[in-house]
Order: sequence, then structure tokens, then C-alpha cells
Amino acid sequence: MKFKQLFKLTAVGVMASGVAPAGLAADYPARPITIIVPYGAGGTTDLFGRALAVALGRELKQSVVVENKPGVNGTMGAAAMKLARPDGHTLTMVPLGVFRQPYIQKTPYDPVKDLKYISMVANYNYAIAVNSKSPWKTIKELIEHTKKNPDTVFYGASVRYSVPEFIMMDLAKKVGLKWTSVPYKGDAEAINSLLGDQVQAISVTNTILPFAQSGRVRILATTGEQRSKDFFPDVPTLKEAGYPVTMTSPFGIAGPAGMPDNVVKILDTAISRALKDPILVETAARYGIGINYMDHNRYTAYAKDAAVSEKDAVKTMLEGAVKN
Repeated sequence: MKFKQLFKLTAVGVMASGVAPAGLAADYPARPITIIVPYGAGGTTDLFGRALAVALGRELKQSVVVENKPGVNGTMGAAAMKLARPDGHTLTMVPLGVFRQPYIQKTPYDPVKDLKYISMVANYNYAIAVNSKSPWKTIKELIEHTKKNPDTVFYGASVRYSVPEFIMMDLAKKVGLKWTSVPYKGDAEAINSLLGDQVQAISVTNTILPFAQSGRVRILATTGEQRSKDFFPDVPTLKEAGYPVTMTSPFGIAGPAGMPDNVVKILDTAISRALKDPILVETAARYGIGINYMDHNRYTAYAKDAAVSEKDAVKTMLEGAVKN
């Protein structure tokens, strides 16, 4: 059998099996890659996403661009994956809301069936803050005031049914508080509302960091398992202060279901290296984002679990929304 005939038969067999030969991985990426950031331009996630895109582009030796698709609690990118070609050239950031939103309303995507999880990249961290002119110096003082004066405290949170709002709802449920949620379009609006004395407290990501450093706001508590050594080392966690609420919010990168395994491997490896880029590391530190890498296998397992476990979180939120 001639070599050309043998090559053709081999190629046909590979295509019929649906498995791309390893050599074809060298052709990826064949053109610029788009990463969808499911929030508005200029926010914490967007700035981190753009730093990641630059670092990832250097690793892949190809342009990586960011496209902003805000709305529906950060799920527009996940919805776009269902229509995107599964060739690894269109990806999305995946916040926790992607797993939560299907329990709140009908979504055009299934978080398990319609996405291929590539790498977890980082954690959002959260803080409860008040205006520095407020009388409350500790989270206990704010909570005790709210108990004695029910329905008089208004707190701001970024987006209805977001993690920041859930933190305050969960705290209210476990401690026995009656306070009112005021959802905004994002952290920036919530912070401006606090500075303008339109709300008495806010629950936000570490976007609040520069405002705390400038002395304009006071951080009363953070929500991780342990104190944040990098951002608020002198601030107790809710758990440390005696309130049984902990919350961080991992986010990662995913593509459409059906992406070839060799492309996923290339991306996963490149992302793990990009997360060590000095400029990206500095950007994460500046905006209070904790880098938290998980490889494809671990991130996929996490996603499958989150798609189920977030049902209870939504139940808590909806109960809190009725009370508030």
C-alpha cells in the first residue's frame, strides 16, 4: 500500500472516531481568541479578565480579546457558549451565578451539559462595610443595633440574588435580623450609595479595598474561612466574630461543550502559566482578587457539584427575599 493511501485511510479512521490526532493541537489557536466577561467594562472582573487575556495571549502566541456581556447575574457568557463553535476560540468567565441562576429562572443553558470547564482561576472575596462616619466600629455593634431597631437598616449589594446579597440574607436568617436589601447594578453603585448615606451598610467584593485604604469606609467583617492576610489582616471574619456565615466565590474559564480534549489541555496549561504573570498577579492584588487555580479535572468536578449544591443557596435567598 502506498504511503499516501495509508495516510488517507488513517485520516478517515481518525475523523470517523471523532478523535483529533495529537499533531492537530499544534494548529490551535488558529485565530484570535475571545473571552467573554459577563460584567460591564471597568469593573473588578473586567480588569482581571483583561490582565488574564494579555498574559494568556503571550502564552498561546495569539491575540486574546475581551468581550463584555453584562446582565442576568453574570450568566450571559454561559448562554453564549451554547451557540459558540466548540473549537476553543470563544470562551467565557464563569462566576458562581452560572450555577445559581437556573434555580431562580429559566435559563437558555444547562451548566453541566452546555459548558466545558477548563480552569478555575480565582476567588472573589467579600466584605461588609459601613461609612467611616457611621457609629459602628464592629460587626457586633451593627448587628446589635439592627436587632434593637428592626426594619431601619438598609444595606446595598451588587445585583439582585448575587453572592453579596446572599451573605446578608444568610446572616439575617442565622442571627435573626430584619434589614432591607437595596440591590444595585454593581459594586461601584453600592459603594457610591454608601458614601452618599443612602444605605447604612454594604456587602461587596474587595472592590472596596481602595476606599478602606483611603479611610472613607470602615470594613467590619470579611466572609472567608480565615482572615485575609493580603487585604484586611486586622478585620475579623464573620465566623471569627461569632456569626456562622462563610462565603467565597470562585470563578473560572469555560468553553462550549464538545471542545476537543487536546484544545482543553492546551488552554488549561496556558492558563496555569498565565496566572503566574507578574502583571496579572499585581492586578489581582490591587483589586482584592485571590488567585485560585484548579485544573480541568478538578474544576469540572467542582462545577458538577456546584450545579446541584446551589439549589439550597437559592432557597435561602428566596426565603430571605420574601422576608425583606
